[in-house]
Amino acid sequence: MTADEGAGDTGASGQPTTDEPQSAMQFSSRGNTRWIVLRGPKGRALDRAIVRLTGRSVITWQYSKAGGNAYQPTLLLTTIGRHTGQLRERALPYYPDGDRMVVIGSNGGGPRDPDWVWNVRANPAAWVRVNRRALPVVAHVAEGQEHDRLFAQITEGRDSLARYQERASTFGRTVPLVVLEPRTSR
Repeated sequence: MTADEGAGDTGASGQPTTDEPQSAMQFSSRGNTRWIVLRGPKGRALDRAIVRLTGRSVITWQYSKAGGNAYQPTLLLTTIGRHTGQLRERALPYYPDGDRMVVIGSNGGGPRDPDWVWNVRANPAAWVRVNRRALPVVAHVAEGQEHDRLFAQITEGRDSLARYQERASTFGRTVPLVVLEPRTSR
């Protein structure tokens, strides 16, 4: 990728280019891609195993380091595939909200919501693994005032969400904030 092909570029139509996932990686790492060593399907699978064993994510650490931020705690989210019914697992940084956790469906600020967000919309039953402990949760995409409150709360400590939202807005997309509420607290 040349310097001219970075995130935020526009094509002939004036719309941002969608050379994903390279463009998303460039954007998410703030151009410091030298820190992004563990990536791709095999890298994500290895990272999930590391999170399962240690409770920490190498991929989250890479992007935090590249962006000049502190490490963000990471969980494993298991959703039920909306088409297949198979369990799907993702390692995602999370933000506490009382006894709930919030994960961001940024997809690098790209044009589409990540598949796991669509899975949550289709079936709110999910599971998380936080600090090596499994916990059943009910998930929902925050809307309206709840979304606004969580957006403000998260962006108060980090600018990443605001950056992702700015980029996603160029595609007409609002970055979903997914709330994970422990089933035992209902």
